Amino acid sequence: MTLSSFKHRTLLCLIALAALFGASWFYLYPLNQQSEIAGPVNISALPQQIWLEAAEHHQALNFDFLLENQGTTPVGIDSIELKAYDSNNKLVLRRSIDSNGFAPSIETLPGRVLAPGSRSLVFNPFHSFRPDVELHRLQFVFSLSIVNAAPETTASITIEPRLYQSKTRLLLPLKGKMMVHDGHDYYAHHRRLNTEHPAATELGLTQNFMRFSLDLNSTDHNFALFRGTGERNEDWYAWNAPVYAAGDGVVAQAVGNVPDNIRGGSSFFRPEQVKTDAMHFYGNYILIDHGNGEFSLLGHLQRGSLLVKPGDKVTAGQMLASMGNSGSSNNPHLHYELRSGAGLHVEGLPANFNHYQRHLGSTVLPVASGPIDTGDLLENN
Repeated sequence: MTLSSFKHRTLLCLIALAALFGASWFYLYPLNQQSEIAGPVNISALPQQIWLEAAEHHQALNFDFLLENQGTTPVGIDSIELKAYDSNNKLVLRRSIDSNGFAPSIETLPGRVLAPGSRSLVFNPFHSFRPDVELHRLQFVFSLSIVNAAPETTASITIEPRLYQSKTRLLLPLKGKMMVHDGHDYYAHHRRLNTEHPAATELGLTQNFMRFSLDLNSTDHNFALFRGTGERNEDWYAWNAPVYAAGDGVVAQAVGNVPDNIRGGSSFFRPEQVKTDAMHFYGNYILIDHGNGEFSLLGHLQRGSLLVKPGDKVTAGQMLASMGNSGSSNNPHLHYELRSGAGLHVEGLPANFNHYQRHLGSTVLPVASGPIDTGDLLENN
């Protein structure tokens, strides 16, 4: 149901209630008084190359829409419809979010009203699919209207995602039992980097370099993250735990002298410092060039723990440093991301890891190769 039809139905319900209860306060106000039409609104997809991340039981799309209101009136997003086609141009799936019902699904999108001349980033709400759905070509149709007015207009965009094939043979960068404390699912903070947010524009961020990032925590045998209340860095099983190279390559960058933040105490991360030191986000970190357009970044390492320097060759499984709590971090953990280059003007890439175990309660499943994400309980020997 569109916003306009929803208003009509609401009005009919009010008329019925007024007739039922004899309400003298009710009067009929005219709808669709304005004849203006919304738009034009330009829609583009970010990043330019959209990758499909495939796992055994699902596949995921991780990209954003950038909307630009090039008109002179505020414009609201009423609905978004997805049509998916296979390689034979046959329809395989239709989904939508709209203004239907008492808690309409369209309300899950923040910032749905675009002021004249403004830009807004919308995270793609259709992000997870069954593994047997072929997502060759996707058409997204946005229904738009001037706020509190009609008629509606539409704007659409078509994308062709491609399955990402990892070039580097990757191993998990931790050993033993671990949890993905925060990954890159639709709700993860790595995924939800809004480059149109004032803070992001102030820092000059234009791309989501951590689009497929992972925050990994070492755990005990029951997958607990810390001892007691976790008030100190030392209470966390991740603190001082070894960090290993995820793949073969050459150390492109390494920083190891940033103080670790203190749980419940001092934080040494300064957001404004990112303007002059782009990698300040990560505190102590190591960037490995795999030599094929893929780079592994390992961040929030412990001060003084680095065992390698720029120019060193490393092999998968080689110990590099210890986990710490440096940079933009509030607990000891390892930030890992596969990315397309150095700095912050790059895009994140999907990572498939080899030969690990996935814990599902009493069941332990060996995984030959596959991605990991938020909440996963894993083991690497």
